[in-house]
Amino acid sequence: MRDALGGLFSLQIILAFVLLINGYLAYSVNYTRAFRVKNGIINILEQYEGHTEEAKDQIAEYVQDMKYHVPATMMNSNSLRDFTCVQSKGYCVKATAVADSDVTSDEYRGTYYTVVTFVNIDIPILNKFIQLGDFLQVKGESKTIYSTGTYSEVEV
Repeated sequence: MRDALGGLFSLQIILAFVLLINGYLAYSVNYTRAFRVKNGIINILEQYEGHTEEAKDQIAEYVQDMKYHVPATMMNSNSLRDFTCVQSKGYCVKATAVADSDVTSDEYRGTYYTVVTFVNIDIPILNKFIQLGDFLQVKGESKTIYSTGTYSEVEV
């Protein structure tokens, strides 16, 4: 009887390690996908010089090609108040004027974009008790994009 209980305990330890390793692998795959999507969105924003309609269409196509899906509950985070979130595509964008530029003049001004994507770890029981939205965010910023016009014309 003692050997049976010892074998059961060993089996539980092995099972726990297998679950930990599989969880880590699942997290790393989804983190890599969120990181690639963030970098792709930043590249598109820099290519189209802002969050224009053409950029939005290109981003939608890119996100669909990457098979990137995020539940809307992850995007309802308090840290995303200033961001414009595109819930159907799973990313948030915020335009920020460069501090040293005069945003009221018609001269050149700079704007950079902050992009947030999310690591999708969808474990129904765990997600019901713990809100992981802030913890599973991947943030990045674009280079400064210079253009003419006033800051109020910047599209987000």
